Amino acid sequence: MKQIIIFIIFIFAFSSCQKFLEEVPKDRITETNFYKTPADAQAAVNAIYGPIRAEQLYGDQYLLQIEIPADYAYGRGSTMAVGGEYTGLDATNTGRVGKMWASFYRSINYANIALEKIPKIVMEKSKETALIAEARFMRSFCYYNLVRDWGAVPLRLHTQEEDVARTPVDSVYNAIIADLQVAESDLPTTISEYGHPSKWSAKTMLADVYLTMGNWSKARDMAKDVMDNGPYALVEIKTLDDWNKLFGASVNGSPEEIFYIKYNHQTAENGWPFYLNYANTTKSAYGAYVLYSDPTNPFIINWNNNDLRKQWDVFTVYKSSITGKIDTLVFPPMCFSKFRDPDAPSARASANDFPIYRYADVLLIYAESEDMAGNGPSPLAIECLNKIKRRGYGYPSGSPSPVDYPSTGWTKESFRAAVLQERAYEFMSEGKRWFDLKRSGTAKEVILAHLGKVVANRFMLWPIPTQEIQTNPKINQADQNPGY
Repeated sequence: MKQIIIFIIFIFAFSSCQKFLEEVPKDRITETNFYKTPADAQAAVNAIYGPIRAEQLYGDQYLLQIEIPADYAYGRGSTMAVGGEYTGLDATNTGRVGKMWASFYRSINYANIALEKIPKIVMEKSKETALIAEARFMRSFCYYNLVRDWGAVPLRLHTQEEDVARTPVDSVYNAIIADLQVAESDLPTTISEYGHPSKWSAKTMLADVYLTMGNWSKARDMAKDVMDNGPYALVEIKTLDDWNKLFGASVNGSPEEIFYIKYNHQTAENGWPFYLNYANTTKSAYGAYVLYSDPTNPFIINWNNNDLRKQWDVFTVYKSSITGKIDTLVFPPMCFSKFRDPDAPSARASANDFPIYRYADVLLIYAESEDMAGNGPSPLAIECLNKIKRRGYGYPSGSPSPVDYPSTGWTKESFRAAVLQERAYEFMSEGKRWFDLKRSGTAKEVILAHLGKVVANRFMLWPIPTQEIQTNPKINQADQNPGY
């Protein structure tokens, strides 16, 4: 990933003739001599991914921040205050989310730069259109995370917009949708390289955004479009090791991959498996088990032991990579292990890609939104839910199985509850459970039932960073989220 280094060009004024001399350095990259070629345009778009892939966001810290509040998870050390008593973030974690805010806006700024500079570069129109669409897709991705975590946030759609007040949530979502509609129209149907979005990525994210907004019919229709016309299928699972076909370190593209954040051993940026796994286990070369679970948690107790996702995602017994003996975890009593890379050369160099959207998302978005758009689930909605459950238990996803959900007896509410629970099993360790609990309005109820904790109102949104309040004259302490 290229980095663009902009140097200040000193302008000297000559008082006698009032002329200005502007020098363009020939031996370095500057804003003046960059953005000249199609390769420069591609580099500008590639730069958007840098902050997203790094430690503060999907490298590990952001995922910790949104996974620890899930009802099946606990944190240790300083991360305990992320969830902990669900009373709000302490000073340490307030500082952390401030850095996440800055990283998302750094990517947004890179996207805005690309959107402003690329149209000025002489290149094939089709390539220009696709790069602009990709920049808008990535900008919408950043804002989608920001608005769910902080609520109203400054909407900066141009590079010169530094001082912007908190934009109402509805307006932020409108901007997200506008970007995604361009991406849906202009991104390629087939990508040339994994890790970049396609038209189907944009449609899937639009379906997810509509789901979060409660626009059920649009979420349903967008998901159905991907189901009917997209090139995707579930990866079939017969044995535990088959999960590596989805989440393993060597996978780069599968029938299920719609949009993933890409990693490899050379980048030393992906520490997510490190924070999940236990030290010295053969499941991973490194492990700090900062995030863990507990077999006495009602979520875990109620999860059927025959579900291969449970057998793959969590463990209490492991084989030591040092002694080769089978040991039992004491503390933590249960660890997560969905993403495994025993060959990682360092703690933050796991090669597992991180799934933002896979075909399972599409099926479950359709199931939930179709149910909520009508008066209960249709046969197709039930079949979509069954495909996910069958695959989870090792049965062929497209054929009836002993674990199928019933075809009758549902209410709108009971079916949605089943979908949300299936999402919890399917997407464990993928950063989606807390968002599901919040958007469904069940966070307080579920956390109390599974963890015995009362979720404070102030915990539902993160605090606006102090630096933003101090440096942005259009935001002051009175604009802060409640409780901070």
